[in-house]
Amino acid sequence: MVERSEMRAADRSHLPYSAAFSLATATVMRRVVAALLILGLTHAVDRQKFKTCDQSGFCKRHRAVKEPTGYEVISDSIKVNETGLAAKIKNKDLTLKLSIVTLKDSTVRVLIEEDEKALRNRYQPLDALVKREPEQQKIKKTKEEASATKILTTDGNRVVLIHKPFRVDFYVKDKIVSSINSAGLLHFEAFKKKVLLSDREKGFWEETFKEIKDTKPHGSSSIGVDIAFVGAKYLFGIPEHAEGYSLRDTKSYEPYRLYNLDVFEYETNSPMALYGSIPYLVGQTTADKGKLSKEVLDADTKPRDVPQQNARFISEAGVIDIFIMLGPQPNDIFRQLSELTGNAPLPPEFALGYHQSRWNYKDQKDVKEVHEGFIKNEIPLDVIWLDIDHTDGKAYFTWDKAAFPNPSGMIEELAEKNRKLVTIVDPHIKKEAKYHIYKEAKAKKLLATRSTSTSLTPKLVNIGRSSLLFDKYTNTSKDVFIWNDMNEPSVFDGPEVTIHKDAKHVDGWEHREVHNVYGFHQHEATFAGLKKRSNDEVRPFVLSRSFFAGSQRTAAVWTGDNKADWGHLRHSIPMLLSLGTAGMPFVGADVGGFFGDPDEELLVRWYQAGAFQPFFRGHSHQDSKRREPWLFSQNTTDAIREAIKKRYAFLPYWYTLFYEHTKTGKPVMRPFWLEFIEDESSWDEDRQWMVGPALLVKPVQEPGATQISTYLPGKRQVWFEWDTHKARPSPGAVQNPAGLHSIGLYQRGGTMIPVFADVKMTTKENHEQPIILYIALNNKGDFANGTIYLDDGESYAYEKGDFAYWGITFKKEHDYLHTITNKNLDKRGTFDSDVYIEKIVIRGAKFYPRTAHIYLDDFTPDPLDFEYDRDNFLMEIEAPNGYITREFRIDLHS
Repeated sequence: MVERSEMRAADRSHLPYSAAFSLATATVMRRVVAALLILGLTHAVDRQKFKTCDQSGFCKRHRAVKEPTGYEVISDSIKVNETGLAAKIKNKDLTLKLSIVTLKDSTVRVLIEEDEKALRNRYQPLDALVKREPEQQKIKKTKEEASATKILTTDGNRVVLIHKPFRVDFYVKDKIVSSINSAGLLHFEAFKKKVLLSDREKGFWEETFKEIKDTKPHGSSSIGVDIAFVGAKYLFGIPEHAEGYSLRDTKSYEPYRLYNLDVFEYETNSPMALYGSIPYLVGQTTADKGKLSKEVLDADTKPRDVPQQNARFISEAGVIDIFIMLGPQPNDIFRQLSELTGNAPLPPEFALGYHQSRWNYKDQKDVKEVHEGFIKNEIPLDVIWLDIDHTDGKAYFTWDKAAFPNPSGMIEELAEKNRKLVTIVDPHIKKEAKYHIYKEAKAKKLLATRSTSTSLTPKLVNIGRSSLLFDKYTNTSKDVFIWNDMNEPSVFDGPEVTIHKDAKHVDGWEHREVHNVYGFHQHEATFAGLKKRSNDEVRPFVLSRSFFAGSQRTAAVWTGDNKADWGHLRHSIPMLLSLGTAGMPFVGADVGGFFGDPDEELLVRWYQAGAFQPFFRGHSHQDSKRREPWLFSQNTTDAIREAIKKRYAFLPYWYTLFYEHTKTGKPVMRPFWLEFIEDESSWDEDRQWMVGPALLVKPVQEPGATQISTYLPGKRQVWFEWDTHKARPSPGAVQNPAGLHSIGLYQRGGTMIPVFADVKMTTKENHEQPIILYIALNNKGDFANGTIYLDDGESYAYEKGDFAYWGITFKKEHDYLHTITNKNLDKRGTFDSDVYIEKIVIRGAKFYPRTAHIYLDDFTPDPLDFEYDRDNFLMEIEAPNGYITREFRIDLHS
């Protein structure tokens, strides 16, 4: 669970908290700090199925802690080493081990755990990390004083351990940005022998929910700690919740919960737990002037009006394992986070196209008709999906022989048209003696006790991997990919629709300890199985509903069982922004809403939004009406087709952004603060977003809208309306008519966006189509640049150098000469493509061109035809015919 609160320096009475794994990130104005806390875990929706904080013993006990718990450092226990220090902290009840370790790239790790006398080991979900032991970095120097021990990092930052009361402060360039245990609310429940029967009433040894008893043979092992975000005005992150992007103050409200659950038809504006958990917070701050340590953290000093946000992280199990990332820029925190939990791999190109799904396309004839419908209506499509009813009695990796008598033929028909199939594989194993997966798991005693779901063991993961091999998953091919659903895991007759918390897994771990990583291990095994079946040659695609920190390394995710209403369309935007902020870039929401029947206006608007979100899939419930795009009025079908075609037109830009994510960790769908840190008023914007650094998107999100009001962020920026090329200065709002085909789409000045000149029906057919370069000049009209990435779109050959990464730059050389150059940005790439540039569109061209010439390999100038619109400062160069993977220069003389 997560609680968050806002306060001024003088008010320190209430702090927010987060249960389960927790990643917390704080950002300072032109400085960025991040903290990763790895703890243990932790129709209209039926709220009665799910716990509130008051119904969960550990949450209620932690929330009742209002006063400092009295921990202090045992001074003679401090042992300084070359990368940090180790010490012990204690209060009147307990002694704990503390370690502070400096890591590479301005990151600090703080670990608090039971000492050597503990009755039982505590679970740490280290699989969430790229390296179970991240690389350490030597400290520059330390200073030991009577009241504090100070560490100066190699990066010039400071970590200060306050001895009494125990606190850890973090400074960037002498500015305090974050503090652990600043309110003194550290609370740690140690394992005990069962002797205090009176504790039963508090839920320490056992508790009951919905007549299901949860036993705790070693007592409660919950933990909690508070973290201050000094100077912060907003907190973002902790997906997954159907909330606004900026998190609300929960000091007098139900806290945000991070416990992966199957929540049927979830509510919006709710802190309820959903399908996945990434306990990672980002706080934007304006603490860029003066020293704020005394003013904010010292209650005896009269404070200025300094804002502060606080997070209190509470987990039912595990240890307190915090990673603080100290920036100093927004770009830095994404790199630092990716160093810890990894990046999404470059997806196969088809995965960025449009996906058509339904629960369920009932048989092979149905699939054929849907496929032919897309072809007949000239609507681009890359993937058709099959839900659970395609299987033989819901046994995964099998086929219903009556409904799908020739699955290999069906797959081949799709492949002949350059399309793929995705089939569903949930973690639930059918209890049938002849079913090969159940038979093997039972024989090897790999099933979890007290549960019909499976245990998290390496052997069972290997069964999942091998089940995807062609000799096990028969009648499939390399053109079949996998969807992991219901992997919270969902257990309909279990507590809170999941596994009993006291169910046992491998090595004696209780389910309460590993719950949030259950889905993580399933999709990780699925990814490995897909990769193995192709001998590591074909990039896998896996979609997962449940996720955890690090899930981005092997899965895309979607926001689960949303509804066909305007509120769910609106909330899909902050939900996806939160996921991207927390390191998960390949995300989307079911277009049209999973439950219910959208009217035609809502469906069109959802397609227009989904076309500019990373994962683009139409999906619906079996009780909803069929909604293939051609089943509506002609105007609606035309608008949907246009939205999907826009997605395909921008595929060169999308593919490049996903490649760049693998290098930088930056999300593809971005909040404004990532690109416009100087524009404080736009930080909490969650009705608009950026696709990469260059494209602003504002879809219609209200029924019957007549105007699209778009806020253009940034200071001294210029924006260009995509369809009209009209220049708009920022910051400020602009209004445009909201016709059915309209979407607010703006190119940022100073950028270049590559798009396909002509859209074909699949990503494969588009792969080598000619490109149009849209160059939008900056406010001065003297510069713009952008990049484009190419490879074969499906294999791992790019890892061996078979790729191309090129940069296009527009530059004013002097008053009478402007140039456009194409340069190789990574000489390791050897991919040579025949993709050429069909047209160049220059927006904001405030010079008056007289001639244009292109210089190719022979350095002989060839004249180019162009048109210039003096009223709109628009220049269009026709047929320059330069190749994307070969150097050229274009001279524009004025």
